[in-house]
Amino acid sequence: MARSLRPRKSNARLNPRKNPPTRLPDVLEEDDHSSGSDFAPDEKKDAEADGDEEDKDEDMASVSDDNQEPVIVAAPPKAKPKRAAARPRIAGGTRQRIVHHRHRAVPLHSPTTDVERLASKPSSPFVKTSTTLTKSFTHDSKTTDRVNKAWGYNVGPGPVWELVEDRAWFKEAQAGAEIEDDRRPVVHSDIKTSIEFKMLTTIEATPYLPSDVLAADDGTLNPPTPVTCFLGPHDNQTSVQFSRFGSRKNSDFIPESKAHIFNPGAPVWGLDWCPIHPSARAGRNYTQYLAVAPFPTKNHSPDVGVRAPRPALACIQIWACDASGMRCETVLCIESGPAYDLKWCPLPSHDKTSKRLGFLGGTFEDGTLSVYAVPDCPRDASGPSFIHIADPIIRIEMVETACWSFDWANSDVVAIGTTNGVIVVYNIGAALKEYTPDKSTVVDILPTHYVPVHQSAIRALTWIRVPPCSADGTPRLDGNPTVIASGGYDGMECMTDIREGRGSVMNRTRDVINTMIFSPYAGGPITIDHENIVKAYSASPSMLGRGHTLLEPGGPVWCISTSDMHPQLAVACADGALSTTNMLRSTRRGGSVPFWIHKIIKSTTVANRNFVCWSDSAYGIAPTSKTGAWPREVGVQRVVWNAGNGLGCAGMLASATGRWMRDKFPYGDVERLRGGTAVVDDSESE
Repeated sequence: MARSLRPRKSNARLNPRKNPPTRLPDVLEEDDHSSGSDFAPDEKKDAEADGDEEDKDEDMASVSDDNQEPVIVAAPPKAKPKRAAARPRIAGGTRQRIVHHRHRAVPLHSPTTDVERLASKPSSPFVKTSTTLTKSFTHDSKTTDRVNKAWGYNVGPGPVWELVEDRAWFKEAQAGAEIEDDRRPVVHSDIKTSIEFKMLTTIEATPYLPSDVLAADDGTLNPPTPVTCFLGPHDNQTSVQFSRFGSRKNSDFIPESKAHIFNPGAPVWGLDWCPIHPSARAGRNYTQYLAVAPFPTKNHSPDVGVRAPRPALACIQIWACDASGMRCETVLCIESGPAYDLKWCPLPSHDKTSKRLGFLGGTFEDGTLSVYAVPDCPRDASGPSFIHIADPIIRIEMVETACWSFDWANSDVVAIGTTNGVIVVYNIGAALKEYTPDKSTVVDILPTHYVPVHQSAIRALTWIRVPPCSADGTPRLDGNPTVIASGGYDGMECMTDIREGRGSVMNRTRDVINTMIFSPYAGGPITIDHENIVKAYSASPSMLGRGHTLLEPGGPVWCISTSDMHPQLAVACADGALSTTNMLRSTRRGGSVPFWIHKIIKSTTVANRNFVCWSDSAYGIAPTSKTGAWPREVGVQRVVWNAGNGLGCAGMLASATGRWMRDKFPYGDVERLRGGTAVVDDSESE
């Protein structure tokens, strides 16, 4: 009797109309290979999240399967089906929201109030600027997407003036603040600091100033040897000698350049711009002030954790920059040793009554964090004013460790990274209120938090400047930030919520973490990784700890700097290059906007290493060296954007300006992109 064989069920085709298949669970897949980034899309099906009609620069063509009938083939009988990875869940059984970030930064703080933007291109940082109110970056999702994409079209070395806005948050800002006068008010104006100082002559100030390595036979300190630089186009350079306190305009050699070159006398480890309130800028002729902390000699090498006994003679120089050039105004002769880190109070703290330029904090070789009230004493015809300040108004000192790095959260709170791996938080605002002119240095201050995080010294530390949230998720705009990002000599990069009392490792690398900084545009801290890579890490809860590469410099990174006004990143390297790049350039392949890394300056040495050749990007850059080691004379040790003196000074790094890809403004013009109202002149408040 004949038998008929039934077809195998494994080869049977299912009719989806008669037998509708059950919906398979979503699978989270990694897609790092497409861009080399650690920011991996959580789902492949995300073209609709980034495929609006304005995004013409990326190959985001989507294929529609609406008219195709899906065919499901059963698995072989012996094959074990793979279980799909379930979506991560959070407390309460709720599914975690998947973010279609497409490698774009997620804002951590989303205010909806209007902000200022420039109404016209500023002709100079030293003139009045007119602004207009417009929608903020985070006003709504549409504005965020448009401005985010528009920033990606900037291919210049600096910011484009049309999109510059202040995205910083400080608890001292007035409620609903829109203009800079209210967003960055003058702080500590009620603290009257009768600064006790003594004017010194040049001879009396000599022990505090940078000097030559070798002293004279009678023990007298010699001034440092002048630095010989070759300035101008790299194929036609001019030899120029810079003595201590000497300066020159680079436009004397390259007409297109707007850079200034000056010599403080020794290597610099501390550098920061002094914030000035808009109401006080016109009275100072829009002069910008730069605090510079040099070492005693060019051969000075600090030892981690080793305190220098006081008095340790050193100096802090206050340089003024205006339309006429750079000049040293004041030299503070101090006894705390040279500064390892130097930062002004982030909000204007000047006071005309007390003749105070501001509060300047720093970590010094004596192992302390000290805050100085810097007097406002202009230079005379003979040169800078030499002022001896024996003691600061606040000195924080710990018996078991030394202060190594620090950062201001606002005008009241500071975090200190110590040489034994502990993060210490102090509320110095309360201590400043206790200070009186007849009282000596405030020293008896107890920390609010003491958190062991690293296994060795903490060299880099930054606050994540976003407001804390209440239990219902509402931002507490009057509170202090609570999250600190840090990096140490143990190669660990951590995020610490001081409310938890412990740190969480977000990355490990076999290198020393020399620098770390927070950017509101990048949505998290920016630091270095292995092989000198500069990476941005997300602090958003939906992508916490994920990072992607921003650039790969040609040498070890000494310092990186970001601004609250724009997303341009500045990187200082040991190979003599100062580079900038756009952090909001989309990393997706196939876009029409290329990746640009601009070398603002490039310094090299000749064979005998007695001369430094300095090149400016305004007229070409010298050829890149092929070596993997560089002399210390060419390294760029510090870099900082000017973020506290208004939108017109936001590009002050190397006088760099941005430009649009193909000189075409995205979305037509700035009014269509953001919307605006009446023009506001910053001179109205003066």
